[in-house]
Amino acid sequence: MKKALALLLLFCLLLTAGMQNAARAESEASATSTPPSMPTPTAISVILSGVSPSPTPTPALTPSPSPAKTPTPEPTPFTIVWMSDTQNMTRDQVDVLDSMRDWILANREKENIQFVIHTGDVIDGFTPAMFENAAAFLVPILEVLPGMVVSGNHDISKDGSQWYFTQRPYAQLVQKEGQTYRDGAACYVTFRAGGTDFLVFGIGYSISCPGWMQQIISEHPEHVVITVIHSGMAENGHISGPMKAILQEVAPLSPRFRLMLCGHMRGSATRIDRFDDDHDGEKERSVTIMMYNYQEDRANGLGFLRLLRFDPLTRSIEVSTYSPWFDQWGYPKTTDQENHFILENAW
Repeated sequence: MKKALALLLLFCLLLTAGMQNAARAESEASATSTPPSMPTPTAISVILSGVSPSPTPTPALTPSPSPAKTPTPEPTPFTIVWMSDTQNMTRDQVDVLDSMRDWILANREKENIQFVIHTGDVIDGFTPAMFENAAAFLVPILEVLPGMVVSGNHDISKDGSQWYFTQRPYAQLVQKEGQTYRDGAACYVTFRAGGTDFLVFGIGYSISCPGWMQQIISEHPEHVVITVIHSGMAENGHISGPMKAILQEVAPLSPRFRLMLCGHMRGSATRIDRFDDDHDGEKERSVTIMMYNYQEDRANGLGFLRLLRFDPLTRSIEVSTYSPWFDQWGYPKTTDQENHFILENAW
């Protein structure tokens, strides 16, 4: 009996030792093997939730706002100031000339003055005092504004042999572009205003040069043409002399020929001639001719300017008459229609 118990105890001890050795071997083997790789956490999460994976959203790109288009500015209306036959004032009423000069300079921005015109007879006699008065009147204006001054019959010697006008500082200020005709007896200048280019001719007293004008116009085909000439139209609208030659030989050939200004004769007048440029039987282009000169009215006709206000949108010209000396709109011896009117489709 004791022998059997001893054998059973030995068997149990051997069995226990074997199991311990087996466990030790398994533990050692487990310590030296590579652990399985960890699943991607997102994938596990998706699989466990049973939801199909959504692609990672791409951030929405907010387009840069397009810069606001700057509207094209509309061309601004502008003014041409026109003076005529100041010889009496230059001789003995220089205060009147001063008022005209000062008004032009003071209102340059307000009225948007872009050009100044004098249709001649600036002086009345070849004396140093006359030249000094005329220079004090015109030079300050023409030093800051483009302009055109032409020679009248009082600006040259009576026999026509000496053109004192062309030697004056105010003449030299405008006769500085391109070629001139007959030693400065006629010239041209250009300027730009209201989005338009202008070609301005200055034709001296008794000068006829239509061929020269046509040549210059052909070199400036896109310019609106204005002709400043001392004489040529009477108060009744009758045309004569070099102005008639220009109207017959130059205006019909030049579709952008639109405006002629003159003085010399007394009073004021406006005439409109029409031309058929495309030969369709309709005279679609107008050429406006204007004259004014109040020099003989030494009491009521002092200091009057003609203000030509050009509107680029309607292509009209508003004509006004104003005297800085009297601070008065409208020459009192003419009608309201003669003092203030609008030329439609005039340039």
